[in-house]
Amino acid sequence: MGKILKPRGLKGEVWASIFNERDSALKRGCIIWLQRDDEPAVRSEIESLKIADVKSWMKLKKIDSRTEAESLQGMHISFPRSEFPPLMGDDYYLVDLIGVTVKNENGNSLGTISDTIQLPAHNVIVVMRDGKEFLVPFVDAHIMLFDKKNKILIVKNVDGLLE
Repeated sequence: MGKILKPRGLKGEVWASIFNERDSALKRGCIIWLQRDDEPAVRSEIESLKIADVKSWMKLKKIDSRTEAESLQGMHISFPRSEFPPLMGDDYYLVDLIGVTVKNENGNSLGTISDTIQLPAHNVIVVMRDGKEFLVPFVDAHIMLFDKKNKILIVKNVDGLLE
């Protein structure tokens, strides 16, 4: 969902990078989870929030000083899947791709999606095969079909894509 960048001011506010700033479900009063790498997640509540294109800022309840805000720097922000806004029709969230089997257009299995990465130019899926990671641009030029019901993603045969 996002990442805490650094403190903002002296009253416990933080700058944050929100991955989906256009359709974000984050709002005042939302419960979020903050986590750094392999540490346990910490529950927090948004007191105030301003979402912007590049950098957003938020104030979390019980974080009232710059020192407390500094302790959050680098933490990842997550949001319970059950709280995501409902989708229409064939829409899906990128998180829905994790665990999906990837096949080429000939039906051969290429691996399983282990993660997604949001980059400025486009999204990327991380495909695990035989203990190795392969990055596949999640763009129309490479994706033929996503069968949401059967959890299968079919990618075009592109030379060098998964080598």
